[in-house]
Amino acid sequence: MKLLTLQKVKVGPNEFSVKVTNRAMINYEKLSGSSVITFEGTEKLIQFFYCTAQAGARADGKEFNYSFEEFLDVIDDYYSETLTNFSQALMAEMGGGDGKKQTKE
Repeated sequence: MKLLTLQKVKVGPNEFSVKVTNRAMINYEKLSGSSVITFEGTEKLIQFFYCTAQAGARADGKEFNYSFEEFLDVIDDYYSETLTNFSQALMAEMGGGDGKKQTKE
């Protein structure tokens, strides 16, 4: 069973592959100075998005040439969309479904 799957996150006109990997978690901890287990707040969530986008590009065999500041420039005008779509991708990754409401039949 493969636990670390590639998810797609759409932000404005851009789509980022994201993947939760050991490398992504280590890079997040280096970038943020905090543990991945206890991250909270928008800054930490966006830092985690950045690190998982780096890992996603690597898994796709694509270049990821954004510094963190450049990444912020790309996603900055899409605050709500960024948080919603990345959170849905994380929920899908962690076994919480696709983040969409399910209807009862």
